[in-house]
Amino acid sequence: MQTQGRPFSWVVLVATLITMAVTARLGWWQLDRAGEKTHRAEQLAALQSEPAWQWDDLRHDEQRWQVVHHSVVLPGEWRDDLTFFLDNRPHQGQVGFWAFTPLVLPDGSWVLVKRGWQVRDPIDPSRVPQLAKPSGKVTVKGRIDVEPPQWMTLSAKESRPRHPTEQHKILDNVSLSELSQVWHQPLHGVVLQTDPSEPGLRRDWPAVDFKVSTHWGYAFQWFALSLTAGLLYVWYQWLRPARKQEHE
Repeated sequence: MQTQGRPFSWVVLVATLITMAVTARLGWWQLDRAGEKTHRAEQLAALQSEPAWQWDDLRHDEQRWQVVHHSVVLPGEWRDDLTFFLDNRPHQGQVGFWAFTPLVLPDGSWVLVKRGWQVRDPIDPSRVPQLAKPSGKVTVKGRIDVEPPQWMTLSAKESRPRHPTEQHKILDNVSLSELSQVWHQPLHGVVLQTDPSEPGLRRDWPAVDFKVSTHWGYAFQWFALSLTAGLLYVWYQWLRPARKQEHE
């Protein structure tokens, strides 16, 4: 019996060591991910504490347009006739619209501005907020953001304005490249997410969550599995047989 049991014991030992090594490595990988995201969160906090860039800063250094989350102050003029709304954008457990309007910058280029959010009207879902239309030049304060994410939809709604002179539209999805082609205007490849409040719209944008605690939780689970595999091996291969022999 001892001779037949020895090969099986070696198989169990090797399997246990492999299991412990793999799960421990996954635990360390999750710790590395947590460290990376902690560093990114610290970088973001430092970035947001810097003074806002002015138009001259961006005009002389195009690379700054790619620094997402940095604060900016831009002069320009609204193209209110091209305002549109993205539907089915959740905010704090409610569904509503994101409002967008292009801003014409001093050099003639355009940047799409995310002006705020409003809950959908439960009685008339197609009703959209009436945005303020200041005439002449304006100064917009906000931060650089990525273009709107694409949402899966089964709706037959149009995905973009067909003509630059069309009035307010409710869309499911939109891309900056498509807008640039439709409007026949150069659009910067980012969105300006505004900060100050505007009547009728909410701008309490959610903070960026790097989910560091999630990686800590995963790391704990992997290390716990590694430890459990070792304890089970010790129990079933050593302690339990020893106790059984003592009672025989």
